[in-house]
Amino acid sequence: MLADILKTLGPCLSTDLTDYLVNQYGLSQQAARQRVSRGGVRIKRLAHLTFGRRAKFLYHEDDFASPRYWQNLYDAIFKANGPYARALGAVQARGAVPLEHFKGACGAPIAQKKQISAKTLLDRMVSANVLVEEVLPGLGLCVMTKETYERYQNQLDKLAAATRSRLIAESILLDSVREWLRRLAMVSYNSVRTRESEMSRVGTFNWDLTAPSYLTSVITRQKDEGIKPGYVVCDILLIDHAKLKHVEPFLNKVRSLNALKNIGRTMFILIAHSYDTEAFRALRSAGIIPATPKSLFGEDIATGFRELIQTLKQAAKGVIDPVKFDQLFSTFGKLEGAVGNMRGAFFELLVAEVVRKTAAGQVKLNKICKGADGDAEVDVYHLNEGITAQMIECKGVAPDTFVDDEAVGLWLTTRITRVRHHLQSLGWSDPLPRFELWTSGALSTQAHERVEKTRLANAKKFELFVVEGEALRALVKGLNDKALFNTFEQHFLP
Repeated sequence: MLADILKTLGPCLSTDLTDYLVNQYGLSQQAARQRVSRGGVRIKRLAHLTFGRRAKFLYHEDDFASPRYWQNLYDAIFKANGPYARALGAVQARGAVPLEHFKGACGAPIAQKKQISAKTLLDRMVSANVLVEEVLPGLGLCVMTKETYERYQNQLDKLAAATRSRLIAESILLDSVREWLRRLAMVSYNSVRTRESEMSRVGTFNWDLTAPSYLTSVITRQKDEGIKPGYVVCDILLIDHAKLKHVEPFLNKVRSLNALKNIGRTMFILIAHSYDTEAFRALRSAGIIPATPKSLFGEDIATGFRELIQTLKQAAKGVIDPVKFDQLFSTFGKLEGAVGNMRGAFFELLVAEVVRKTAAGQVKLNKICKGADGDAEVDVYHLNEGITAQMIECKGVAPDTFVDDEAVGLWLTTRITRVRHHLQSLGWSDPLPRFELWTSGALSTQAHERVEKTRLANAKKFELFVVEGEALRALVKGLNDKALFNTFEQHFLP
């Protein structure tokens, strides 16, 4: 009987099922609890997650992973309003989150007494099948909800493209905020840390951007010890209509940091495209700056970020509009620190478009190849069975800038080896695979010598090419695509 009741009622907490038996069937609380505790053959319990009053989430086996299963489970988690709710809200807001970013986004500390750490939180939610860790092409290990994973299981490339587009836009925005803070002398100039270089940390939490500050509003004057700096910290969530459940992780970090001793006064900034009323009020009440690209940099820049995300999504599908790229370069050229990240991302997309115009096989971006000792990412992957294996490493840097010698060495010694192992696992033997490095900058003399030495030593195993400067110009010009050539010449060629 209990299984039939649960199937009608739907997945729910054990306490809710107990109350239902009391109210609808007149059982005493003790009798109802005992009946629920005994369960039934077809009644399942969600392991690893415990709710208030030691409640467990129960469901009929026929309901597992159904729409109402996810809806009722999420409702129960959010109603509990604890660390699991904050982690779920953070992941839902973003769709997919790189593992390192999750540590800051979930609202849990890295390590703190009487608090669930970010790692423990993730382990429990993955064990409970609420969250999933999965490698996304070009992004590495990412965290997403089980529901999202199942929806995109056969099209992870699509999820990766959407996530990558958001991350690139957020990265550009973070660089711009960093320069904005520096120019206003709000922070110590050379001490700004962002998640792009390393996950920055203040107190027991990771943040997307941190910097010590000597503003009078945040410093602490200590007797006989001089001045103690405060901090500016910032997180970014580039979505529209951020809800309270989406910003609650940030609010929890703020509350927890303010409760810690020996942490200097801190200025808190959260950036989203927009907020709903409840979220905005909660942030303001907590003394947080609820910023938007529009409030920081104006309407044109805010529109530019939305267009950037859409343009990157379309480009990942192979729909390239060089004119739109020019417009975005023009828009973001006003922002200090923005163009560098854009140049790297756009260069990969444009190189892929150049290859597509002459390719006989499918062209993929950011293909992950499994080697004997680890993975390697191929920026532009062109494989045509038995005809061509063209693997391109892209280095989109400012014209007349040298590519880092160490990066060239890593490509020659590690990435090529791992990609060759991947090709061998596919049974590739002939013709020789082509490994190419395309750059909008230039290689140093030492790098050229190393490439040539590697090419001669492996002439019977693979072909090796470098495309730079005039060679890049001639290759693009030969396509007779005026818009594409103009984009390269204006932004990528010396």
